[in-house]
Amino acid sequence: MPRSGTSRLNLSGVFRPDRGLRARLRGSALRPSLDEASRLLGLTDPRLDREPGPLTIGLGVPGTTALTVIDQRGETPRTYHLDAEAEDLAERLAAIRGGRPGLNVRIRVDPASCFIRTLTLPSAALPRMRAVLAQELEAATPFRSEAVHGDWYVEGEDAETATLRVRHVVLKRARLAPLLGTLDRAGLQLDAIVVGAAEDRTMPLDLLSDGHRALPGFLRGAGAGNLALVGGALLLMVVAFLSLRAQQEATLAGLDEAFLAARRAAGPSAKPLVQAGTAAILAERGPPLARTWDAIAAALPDAASAQSLRIDAEGVVLTLVAPDEAAVLGALGSVSGFGTPALREATPFQGGRWLVVALPRMPGRKQP
Repeated sequence: MPRSGTSRLNLSGVFRPDRGLRARLRGSALRPSLDEASRLLGLTDPRLDREPGPLTIGLGVPGTTALTVIDQRGETPRTYHLDAEAEDLAERLAAIRGGRPGLNVRIRVDPASCFIRTLTLPSAALPRMRAVLAQELEAATPFRSEAVHGDWYVEGEDAETATLRVRHVVLKRARLAPLLGTLDRAGLQLDAIVVGAAEDRTMPLDLLSDGHRALPGFLRGAGAGNLALVGGALLLMVVAFLSLRAQQEATLAGLDEAFLAARRAAGPSAKPLVQAGTAAILAERGPPLARTWDAIAAALPDAASAQSLRIDAEGVVLTLVAPDEAAVLGALGSVSGFGTPALREATPFQGGRWLVVALPRMPGRKQP
């Protein structure tokens, strides 16, 4: 099942390394690499909220101003108790930070300060869960998505009803606004906002992500060397993809050329009987009407006037008016594609002759 936002599905049957193998690898230098590879392959459940950070600031329950700062940069963690409303809070945090500006800090918020709800939603909503939760939040509560920090995770799934049990946690931005300004003045950079009553009881979410997919663990605080390796791997993937496409195009072009060559070598696609039938049909087809009419009109004397033209399988039957049938018959005898004209009818008509002349087809002669 795809995952969106910072959802965590606790699925049964997930691969777990053998305990003996785990014990042998606990002190191995390869353990961090194996853990990261296992997480990237989806074999372990990532808990970015439980990853130790340099500094963690814990906010108290609503109504209190106590801050707990845990410094884990040394071998032994150090804990400081501060007042959130102290005027010199930024100076105290800068002193804890030391001479390292831009140090990442994580804020841990007590669940009592958050608005937490559990929703049952269709499994099909998982790819766009963030947008669904934002719409539902504004429709069912007085909160607005742009005024809160929020995140979500999947607590469980009901396969029979195809639904998910989703835990949605939001926190008003105004609750953290003063502290965020103090962190900026102290030279600290906010890395995550987790929710939990204690360090070992946090929820699998990060309110700073606002429900977006979090960056993989190896990119969080990654150095230039790690980023260069990631960039090189991505570049190799792009080159491999382009090479594969070029090879596919070359293969397809070669197949097209081979197919065309095979068709040329096989000769005409039609069988001899089909070719003979086609030739017979073309031989029996009458001459084109337009070109026949033009040829006859060009051959007739100027004194003749054509009245009608009929073309059939035997040839052409022409009706015309002319002063002399002999001149007409002599002129029509020169029309290509037809034989000797035959006079079928000749009657007087308005000082001339009404003539009906038949021109038989000659298959062996060139058509007009």
